[in-house]
Amino acid sequence: MRLFIVISLYFLGITGSPGCVHQMTTRTVQSGGSVTIPCSYSDPEKPDEDVRVIWRETDKKYCSFTAAEDTIISPSGNVTEKYKGRLYREKDPNRNRTEYIKITGLEPTDGPRFCCQLYDNRHENVFKDSRLSTLLQFPGTEDITQLDEVMAVSREEGIIPCYYSKDISDITKVTWYFADRERHHCTHIPIHEWSNARQYGRYSLVNFTQDISLHIHNLHVNNERSYCCVISTARATLKSKQFTRLIVAEYQSSFNLPTKEISLQKGHSVTLTCSYTLPSDRYTERDVVRVNVYWRVGNITGPYAYHPYRDMVHSTYRHRTSITGMTNLMIMDVMKADNTSFHCFVVVKRCAGKYQYEDDIQYGGGTRLIIKEYFTEPSEPPPIPSFGQEYLVLAAYVAVKFFIAVILVVLGCVYGRAKNTKRST
Repeated sequence: MRLFIVISLYFLGITGSPGCVHQMTTRTVQSGGSVTIPCSYSDPEKPDEDVRVIWRETDKKYCSFTAAEDTIISPSGNVTEKYKGRLYREKDPNRNRTEYIKITGLEPTDGPRFCCQLYDNRHENVFKDSRLSTLLQFPGTEDITQLDEVMAVSREEGIIPCYYSKDISDITKVTWYFADRERHHCTHIPIHEWSNARQYGRYSLVNFTQDISLHIHNLHVNNERSYCCVISTARATLKSKQFTRLIVAEYQSSFNLPTKEISLQKGHSVTLTCSYTLPSDRYTERDVVRVNVYWRVGNITGPYAYHPYRDMVHSTYRHRTSITGMTNLMIMDVMKADNTSFHCFVVVKRCAGKYQYEDDIQYGGGTRLIIKEYFTEPSEPPPIPSFGQEYLVLAAYVAVKFFIAVILVVLGCVYGRAKNTKRST
């Protein structure tokens, strides 16, 4: 009987789907600027035509507590008065079940948090949300920012960034913790705490007190965990509102050998391809909620030619690279420095249960670029020596005189024949 009720409620659209909805937890923004907030979800086990993404504004951390009156985009697409003319949404052209909202002319009164929820248009109810809302962090507030995800290769020197919004010299102590990914909070297991520049085993700060990012020496695959940053100043102790998931690819020597080679001229644009496959025996495209791509330059542990977080991109490429399709890298205005190899890594995030995710990292291939200089215009032919010019003039003079003589002889013959013909008549 109980099973019958559960099944009946499911078909009526009253119970939740086992699928996942995913959002980023923070976005750093500027007043007057704009922000793009993605929302992606795995197979909701409902017909796609019945599913709508709605967005709500809230001051709460968890989306499940948002009220219907906080809706800023309705199932029909109507935008609330506060955001009219400033808020737009669009589908991802490369991925099903991914949508973005873009808010322009940002104001400190916006948000501060936004939730995306799945709405069953047939039964008119919300049946799934992302649990955690996306927080907008404006300048002027005292807070810590971390990246949602960082990828690395085993054996390299890994860096997990932590940014403090105020004067970093005010920091008296930094503590890095392992984070509970499912409950989304710092555990009570500190990696280590620093109030000086010492290194503890494989962990250190990049440059205390100028850079409080975590440096993990000689990364292992078992370092694939979530990390959170806590700082202390004379005024307060602050915890990051976003934790960083470290994804580690097992090192393979074959990664260092690019399989493709492209030659082109300096100043042109080029697109480098990157591919990945899903292990169909474990999951399918319907389970995927997000795909992130990383391109490294020079070697598999080199700086980033592309990173989902623009601040992580090397300054040489920050305004010259973008992603086309799902994973391909476009480089504009190539230069001599691009005469090197580029390596692609893909991180696939999939739904593994209610509010639970698994990450798979794949090497997507390497490409060697060969940059050629511009082709130069052909140079002017060398001047003809003066004695050559004299010979040419003389030859031309003789040829003209010979031509005139031939014409005179021909005319003389014609005239003589005509005269003889006249006499005979």
